[in-house]
Formats: sequence, C-alpha cells, structure tokens
Amino acid sequence: MRRRHELLVSPSFCLSGLVLLLALSARAQRQAQTDPSEVAALNAMFSRWGLRASTAWNISGEPCSGAAVDDTDIDSDNKLKLGIKCVCSYNVSTVCHITQLKVYALDVVGQIPAELQNLTYLTNLNLAQNYLAGSLPAFLGKLTRLQYLWASDNEFTGKIPDYIGSLSNLTDLRIGDLTGEVSSLAFVANMTSLSTLYGDIVCYLTTFY
Repeated sequence: MRRRHELLVSPSFCLSGLVLLLALSARAQRQAQTDPSEVAALNAMFSRWGLRASTAWNISGEPCSGAAVDDTDIDSDNKLKLGIKCVCSYNVSTVCHITQLKVYALDVVGQIPAELQNLTYLTNLNLAQNYLAGSLPAFLGKLTRLQYLWASDNEFTGKIPDYIGSLSNLTDLRIGDLTGEVSSLAFVANMTSLSTLYGDIVCYLTTFY
C-alpha cells in the first residue's frame, strides 16, 4: 500500500502571506515621494531667495511630480527658469531624489544657501545669470555626483576653490566671472571626465602647465 504524504499548511501562515502580498502591492501602487530632507532643503533655499516652486512640477505640494519626472528637458525649456528633475526609483520606487536644480536668470541675490549641500543626489546644477555673490562655498565639494555645474554670469569673488578638482564626475564646468584674486587652473589636471570649460575663468590661467 502506497503511503500518501500531505503537506499541511496552517491557516495563519496563509493569512500572513496574503497580508504580505497585499502590503507589497499597496506599496508598489503608492506614488513615490520626495525625500523629506531634500524637500526641506529646497523650501529653505527658495525662501532665502524669495522664490516659489512652479506648479509645472510642484503638483499638490509634491516637488517630484509633473515636469520634474516626465520627459520635459528643463535645460532647453527657456520658459522654465526655475525647475527640478527627480529620479524616483529608490527604495522600491517609493522615494524620489532631486537630481537636477535649475535657478536660471531669475535675478537671485545673496550667497548660495548652505541647504544646497543636502541635495546630495544632484548631477546637474544650474545657477547661471543671477546676482549670487561671495566665494564659492566649500560644501559644493560634497556634491560628488555633479556632472554639470553652471554658475557663470554671477558676482562671485575669490579664487577658484581647489575642491573643484575633486568633482571627478564633472563633464561641463561653467564657473566664470570670479573677481578679486588670481586663480590657478591646475585642478583641471585630475578631471578626466571634463569636456567643457567655459567662462572668464580662462583669464586666470597661471600655473596649469
């Protein structure tokens, strides 16, 4: 007589599995949200500069929405002078990080706010054609993912910071119009990805040989 083996599964185990599947399904369907620390940083910066987020991308109070996550190219859109782009694939597509910030030709005055250093996922930063002043802050060196840094046509003073050379992912650097001190371009030697160097920065060439 052949013995039949039966696999017994308790009802509680089945129920737990169902609950887990429902939880994962609900999580997948929930809209990804911007990292709270980045939202706070963005709000603080805009407050200092007297700016308001555009409804083109800040839909219902969620920064990473609309033009921030669709196929809009904010670099080429001249009407969109204030914008962000986000990547929302983090933490099983539930968290968005801001990867691009554009504050272009808005007559912004003052210094670059310290809160910018909290946007650590930035790959593209465009602050060109404003009235930003002071020296380029050291915390910019923490934004190691940067590939594009546009900060020309402002009123920055001082030398080109040495930390620029440590931003090894930079491919496009536009940081001209620094006044007040002579700078060296020796930092470029270690920037193997750099393909574009633009601005009055070339006028300060001293020891880069």
